[in-house]
Amino acid sequence: MKDRLINIIKETYQECIRKGLLKDIPLPEFVLEVPNNQNHGHFATNLPLLLAAGQKSAPRQIADIMTSNMGDAKGILEKTEVAGPGFINFWIKDEQWHRLLSDIVTGDESFGGSFIGNGKRVMVEFVSANPTGPLHLGHGRGAALGDTLSRILSFCGYDVDREFYINDAGLQIRLLGESVLSRYMQIDEPDFPFPENGYHGEYVSELAEDISRQYDLKKMSRQEAVELCSSKGKEILLSRLKDDLSGFRVSFDRWYSESELHESGFLRNTLDEIETKGHLYEKDQALWIDTSRFGDDKDRVIRKKDGFFTYFASDIAYHLDKNARGYEWAINLWGADHHGYIPRMKAALSACGLDQDWLSVILIQLVKLWKGGQEIKMSKRAGTYVTLKELCEEVGVDAVRFVFLSKNSDSPLDFDIDLVKRRDSENPVYYVQYAHARICSIFRKAEAEGIGLPEVPFKVLKHIRLEEEMALLRTMAAFPLLLQEICLKLEPHRLTYYLTELAASFHRYFNLGTKHPEHRIISEDVEKSEARLVLAQAVRIVIANGLNLLGIKSPERM
Repeated sequence: MKDRLINIIKETYQECIRKGLLKDIPLPEFVLEVPNNQNHGHFATNLPLLLAAGQKSAPRQIADIMTSNMGDAKGILEKTEVAGPGFINFWIKDEQWHRLLSDIVTGDESFGGSFIGNGKRVMVEFVSANPTGPLHLGHGRGAALGDTLSRILSFCGYDVDREFYINDAGLQIRLLGESVLSRYMQIDEPDFPFPENGYHGEYVSELAEDISRQYDLKKMSRQEAVELCSSKGKEILLSRLKDDLSGFRVSFDRWYSESELHESGFLRNTLDEIETKGHLYEKDQALWIDTSRFGDDKDRVIRKKDGFFTYFASDIAYHLDKNARGYEWAINLWGADHHGYIPRMKAALSACGLDQDWLSVILIQLVKLWKGGQEIKMSKRAGTYVTLKELCEEVGVDAVRFVFLSKNSDSPLDFDIDLVKRRDSENPVYYVQYAHARICSIFRKAEAEGIGLPEVPFKVLKHIRLEEEMALLRTMAAFPLLLQEICLKLEPHRLTYYLTELAASFHRYFNLGTKHPEHRIISEDVEKSEARLVLAQAVRIVIANGLNLLGIKSPERM
């Protein structure tokens, strides 16, 4: 509905220009929103206020001109009104809302989807945790966000692939091997030295036990033992990581290994290509790339004086490989501590001839866990943090995913375990899921009374006219456009806000019937009951579709 009204506003503006009533200046980016006060219409726009300076006219005068020339060929408008200093308020005909309601029920699982992506190939790379330990809550937040964003992009017509970049070619893998070997040696030699910056936690000792059962580490040289512990440790941890993500309802189309990037020669070829473009130079026995020419605050080393490549060199090659595989848009989810890495990477890609808009980066802030009013900082298993698996076992995958998506990713997140275990309106995921279950319960009651959905929903929808019913309709009408905006702005957390609002609106509507029997969904008036069942079914569909995009179940009983 909102997008149709936006088109009417744009067409009206062009018509006023054609008639000479307004000057031909570019249309500014205006707001069309649902007013807080229902007396101000179903929608309102601030466009006349934004046009005033360029048109050199008073906003109310511009608003009067536009309302007097409002095009409405399809007859969706009930009326328009100029308000305040120059707002335009719009009322939509009830018939249009009823048609929308019928469309939701008819569309069912497809409602909310669109084709705005037009098949554009998108790579979403997320989590990409080092295979050196269990997934922590920050990884989990990134997993929920990346998975949900991928689902929404696909639902809106993008051709999406999900990728996990395995950082397995650097010092951290050797440190893992040294840590595992040290724990094994400490079984007989408690004072055996542990590597500086090594990996702590019970899982390292478990790896030592698992690997030593299959291989006699004491018969190997230290170098051989470290390499074996590194390889097998990585293999075991990566397998566990995949299992944990699968249990979290997150899947990937490809697991891309950094070591493969080195072994394939693609990294070397990438550097040769950059060198031919004239963007590499040697200084202090190291190889540098001149990223400062493309917006970075300084040039960067890509090969150190010892001959080893930096992580930055691998990252450049990896992103160029994404582009070479035909992806038209790359979306990365990184930890918030990588903020300074964004301009560096975009500058390097510019040096290689890519548009900076080809890469979008979403930053993920940390998660703090609370229980009993106290922050939880330690985990028996991980040693220094609570793992994603532990949290899911404690409160359930649905709760974890919903809460992880309940705030913008660039804001720190407090996760209250006690709150998400409550079975009341204070628990956000319970509140939304209960709305779905409540509607399923209504349908079971209706079936018991011999009432169901009408074959032609539109014929009975004249009974949908209560303000609480129309409020539900207006909220549902916003769902498709919301998903499109999420795709463009990369803000999947807005879906949790929306579902909470829709659930709240439905609960208020349902409770209206407890106070006023004539407003109950199932009543002695069969036709009115059928109409309200159509409304309830539409709410159920939107909630189910929204929860599915969040990777959350829609229970029929709670």
